[in-house]
Amino acid sequence: MQSMTGFARAESENGGKKCVVETRSVNHRFMEINLRMPAKDLELERRIKKLLEQKISRGYVEVTITLGDNGNAKKKLSLDEGLVKQFLAASETLGKKFGVGGSPDMSSILSLKDIFKYEEDAATIEDRWAVLKPVLESAFAGLVVMRESEGAELKKDVHARLEAIEKSAKAIFAARKGQETEIVEKYRKKIAEIAGVEVEKERALIEAAVLAERSDISEELVRLDCHLKQMRELMSSGAPAGRKMEFITQEMNREANTIGSKSVLYEISREVVEIKSNLEKIREQTANVE
Repeated sequence: MQSMTGFARAESENGGKKCVVETRSVNHRFMEINLRMPAKDLELERRIKKLLEQKISRGYVEVTITLGDNGNAKKKLSLDEGLVKQFLAASETLGKKFGVGGSPDMSSILSLKDIFKYEEDAATIEDRWAVLKPVLESAFAGLVVMRESEGAELKKDVHARLEAIEKSAKAIFAARKGQETEIVEKYRKKIAEIAGVEVEKERALIEAAVLAERSDISEELVRLDCHLKQMRELMSSGAPAGRKMEFITQEMNREANTIGSKSVLYEISREVVEIKSNLEKIREQTANVE
């Protein structure tokens, strides 16, 4: 089980080029990747996202890539001759069409944007990917290790709270019979107060049976136990389980609310409060589970 919180950093140097990758992730309802690169490259972005999605499936992940050199890398400046020809031709057309005298000098040509470029800028996508991929894999592996480490702590905490909920559920089950008896006694006393006479026990039992049936919590306890088992199975599956755990937590909370609304005993109400308190803590934890 992985948490959605993590950080990792990796770097390498190859052929005079230095590559640094930093990646961090936080909880998010879906998978969202934010890439920060020296230059926009749609094909590289696609490959990076695909590589990351093979490692994790949920969370907001920020990947920062820094490329540089150690000062010894060979750089060759190249001239974009096509751009210069277009500029000179456009200047000649401008002069003829509008009667403007003069011709472009060296300073005006050198002021053109992107007239020069370094040879490494023309490196193929495969060359850049060969440099980037090993560093990305190392950073993503480190991110997964940290997410798994925090996920193990979350798992331990959720397990402890599930055990506490199970303990409360058993206490409620043990008090269930006492609730039925309490309903019968309360019904007899209420009728006696209104009518001013003692009600026969047999009649009280018949009338109270209907009330006891409405207050029966056995089905809710069965479903609660089922949800506890499902939660434990999810955490042991090794697959991303955050969303399913959130849903099961909601269902468990619904069962606890129903039990609480049917309760007439302090012992049961007290355990319901404990269950809901632990469920709230589980809800907070599952919000950070992948």
